[in-house]
Amino acid sequence: MTDQADLLSLLGGDQTPNKDQFKELIEKLDNHRILAKVFLLEGTPYVFENSPMKYVIFREQVADKFEIGSQDVCIVGSAKLGFSPSPHKYGTPFAERSDVDVVIVSDELFDSGSRELFRELNYIGPQMNEIRDHLGEKSSKQDGKPVVRLDDWRLVKESIRNFHFQNFNPGLLSNLSPFRQKIFDDISSTSGLFLALEPQIFVSKIRARVFRTWRAAEDYYSNTLREAKRAFAGHPVDDDSDDGVE
Repeated sequence: MTDQADLLSLLGGDQTPNKDQFKELIEKLDNHRILAKVFLLEGTPYVFENSPMKYVIFREQVADKFEIGSQDVCIVGSAKLGFSPSPHKYGTPFAERSDVDVVIVSDELFDSGSRELFRELNYIGPQMNEIRDHLGEKSSKQDGKPVVRLDDWRLVKESIRNFHFQNFNPGLLSNLSPFRQKIFDDISSTSGLFLALEPQIFVSKIRARVFRTWRAAEDYYSNTLREAKRAFAGHPVDDDSDDGVE
């Protein structure tokens, strides 16, 4: 058990808490937005702790690719803390081939990405002409009712939820989407920086989530920590951070 004064001193942001200290902070503090800002969205990530200037270069490279300011790029998740804050696998240490999760804040990219995603969702069946005759409580048609595949329903629900919370996950686009491919190619082009670290980091995949505003990013990751607190107490969680926070 960490002393209360020590826990409060961690909020200064000068020291990254270990997984046990961070768990205590999550459990004892009600303002998870502060924890998200101080430990997930600000400061030098774990993977760059010995080479902070290379993190500056990383942010500049990503920013140039997406035509945004470097202040609108950061690394989150286990690559930031050294362990996963996800409620589904809290405390799992960052490994040599772990994914790296990147936050990009861009109103323009959020809008264009969301439009592309909803364009694809519009083609998911069944279409309205297939279900129109089965609508309404008085419909007598029982045979041949349209069926929605669970994978499709999950995709629709995740997309709507992300849009509601003002973020866009390019991983929800189809593998054939040029928009998805461009984002992944642009973000993956920075992987050489990780190989230049000491020790080298062999990145399995660099993932990106686009937020309309920093406020939206704070909301998303503070919710991740609230859900982690629920998981610690043995409650079921409703969180998609495995798809956005490793």
